[in-house]
Amino acid sequence: MNTKKLLCLITAIACLGGCSGQKNELPEAGKTVVTMMYTGDLPNLEKLVESTYPEIDFQIETNAHSTLDGETERRLRNGHGSDIVATTLGTGSVLDYLADLSADEYISAYQSDIMHKTTKDGKNLFIPLPAQYYGYICNVTLAKENGLSLPTTRDELFAMLEKAKTEHIGMDENGYVFATNGSPEVTAAFVLASEIPDFFGLSEGIKWLNDMKNGKAYFSEQLGTCMDLPLEIIEKGYMNPAGFEYNSNAVPILEKMQSGEMLMAFDTVETLDNIRKDSKYEFDMLPIPSGKGNPSWTVSSPTAFLGINKALTESGNESKLDACRKILSLISTPEGQDAFMLDNGAAYSYLVDYTPTSDTILPGIKDCIENGYNYNISISNDFMRYFGNRCNTVLCGQADAVSVLAEIDEYMRNGGTENATLIGTIDHDMIVENYNVRLEETEIANLIADAVREMTDTDIAVVNGGAVRGSLYKGDVYSYDLDYVCPYENNIIVLEVNADVIRNMLSNGLSAMGYNAKIPGGRFLNVSGLKYTFTKPTENSAAQLVDVTLPDGSPLDENAVYTIAVTDYMAGASGYLDNNGDGFTMLNVYSDDVPKAENVKLVRETEYTFRSVLKQYIISHNNAEIGSRIEGRITENV
Repeated sequence: MNTKKLLCLITAIACLGGCSGQKNELPEAGKTVVTMMYTGDLPNLEKLVESTYPEIDFQIETNAHSTLDGETERRLRNGHGSDIVATTLGTGSVLDYLADLSADEYISAYQSDIMHKTTKDGKNLFIPLPAQYYGYICNVTLAKENGLSLPTTRDELFAMLEKAKTEHIGMDENGYVFATNGSPEVTAAFVLASEIPDFFGLSEGIKWLNDMKNGKAYFSEQLGTCMDLPLEIIEKGYMNPAGFEYNSNAVPILEKMQSGEMLMAFDTVETLDNIRKDSKYEFDMLPIPSGKGNPSWTVSSPTAFLGINKALTESGNESKLDACRKILSLISTPEGQDAFMLDNGAAYSYLVDYTPTSDTILPGIKDCIENGYNYNISISNDFMRYFGNRCNTVLCGQADAVSVLAEIDEYMRNGGTENATLIGTIDHDMIVENYNVRLEETEIANLIADAVREMTDTDIAVVNGGAVRGSLYKGDVYSYDLDYVCPYENNIIVLEVNADVIRNMLSNGLSAMGYNAKIPGGRFLNVSGLKYTFTKPTENSAAQLVDVTLPDGSPLDENAVYTIAVTDYMAGASGYLDNNGDGFTMLNVYSDDVPKAENVKLVRETEYTFRSVLKQYIISHNNAEIGSRIEGRITENV
């Protein structure tokens, strides 16, 4: 590979991964347990570790939070950090909680330029996992069958999308032929990647980036047009702007691409691998095209960085620390890299001497990579998340680009102002882990449901598990903690419903648990003012609702009308297309996508969110420490 043009900078793009949705098994007697929180399951890596070191029980906990880094830091700060620490960027306060790896032999196995980027005070604290590529995923079969030329320039990209839309090639039910998943990190990558061939990949872009890091350059001064490409794709009707709204579900790119209902998407090689698994079509990844006659570029980044929890260097942890070093050493071999790449779909190893066991470079981006046109955006993870969030408001039509770029420049000048208002105290840890809020009754979801019910003064309150993303830890609770626990802005509404609606609602909440599902559905309902029993899904049957009662065990009154607090999202405020509304059509009072619900009446709309009611609940009850316990509200029928 021509490495002259390869810019070895570090990106901060977090990916949404899958998981087993199951709790870690109890360790076998005599084995040393090593834990790691990650965004997806890693079965091949686990198998390699445990077969190489039979004395180690390597346990991966998958995390539902949209970004790994913030929750990683919160856990470490509160004494709940995993043994091996994974983060998408080797910077920030997480560095204070990591052991020094500088003396470990495996550090020398990696390319020096990437290791130089992951040091603090001259100490090596991370190893990089193999890299992901980002680019345009294209349905090559549909393109070939319909005479669409694969684009090499921006003009050709628009010509392809226009013909696809005009002739209904790779078009979904909403009339769109292109998508991204709408997460802030991917939006940031999409926006910035569009500037690589004609700015970031040139000398002026390299200078601007260095000046920006030193506070001497800003977006509005030289990158005022950075959102022009995605905005034009939206304005021409090729991409749905609703996919960038904060409270909308991500566009189901996987399903749409697999079925031929989407011609093209901007995403990762991992997404491409998943699309290929169950589709009759051929797909490839195309590089980022230029609008000014420059070469196309690819975008790549280390999937994550791994370190060791500094707490393990304390006396008494020698066995676990040694086991962690063995695991990182094994990952730093070709066998370890192969296992991770097989699990994750990553396509490039940072080892000095590494020969791929298969041709991992896709034909569409091969020339770019071999010629050195591979770029990694060197911007901090916090900024990427903020930048992507603000870009999303422009792309969905809620804000204009000029004012948003001014806000971004202000953020660059002064940094983020974290909301550190003290709210109250919690009397014990209430942990979100292994998707437990999507599988069973939990203390933290009980607390939120009770807060919603009290604030709305309703008979019943429900909290969908997908809305609960972070833990609460014993002691002081600050406003920024609640941002992690309940990050979404859906408003709470009050409905009047009958017993049948309640049963149908709870049944729908169980419908996405899935047998051996990688990601249990976020529609699972946590409750206050109700009790219910269910059977877990099996290989041959879905989860089933068995019984519903009031808290005292008495049955629902078939002739009664109950007030119930739900989110407007569940009631159709975002519609029910593209997985929005999580299938709660029996509560629909807003959407025209499906018929309005029967035996449901909208009583009251509020400006409350789960976060705001939890905040008020903690403040209101803080004459004593707040706690919550498992009470048998939700039970499994065995």
